[in-house]
Amino acid sequence: MQGGVVHKHTQTALQEAAVLQLLLARGVRVPRVLDCHENLLVLEHLPGEPLPDLIEHGGYDPKKLSDALHDWFADFHVACPGKSRGDVNGRNFLYDGHLVYGIDFEEALQPGTHAQDAGRLAAFLATYHTQHPQKQTALLHTFLHDDMQPAFLQELNEIKKRRPPA
Repeated sequence: MQGGVVHKHTQTALQEAAVLQLLLARGVRVPRVLDCHENLLVLEHLPGEPLPDLIEHGGYDPKKLSDALHDWFADFHVACPGKSRGDVNGRNFLYDGHLVYGIDFEEALQPGTHAQDAGRLAAFLATYHTQHPQKQTALLHTFLHDDMQPAFLQELNEIKKRRPPA
């Protein structure tokens, strides 16, 4: 990051720029594309911290963060019905204490639902190792709704397959 911008080197820069511009035009909180070249995206720097950093520092209200995450997913799925957010790693969400912003859309706009995306994020939250398990558990319990359970359980199984036993 330099001077309020983020330089992202990716082979899918043009595709990601198009997704970001579409989402921004439809009211989803994502970074503004300032410039785009073949393998380089220049994006505005957004406020906030990635979810894993927040979990690690323990500096958030679980209910407020849960509500902000649900608001972001609702905005995304209204803007792109029937499409998935894609990579729901917690590092791809920034929280500034009030609003959630989405970043990293290399895998976005495949078929999917709100419940699938949110269930996958819940699985990330459930499996992230932290020094603050009480706040992490409180966030997971306020975030996870019944309609997400199938996607949540499926993603937990996928995570288990990807990670070797400890």
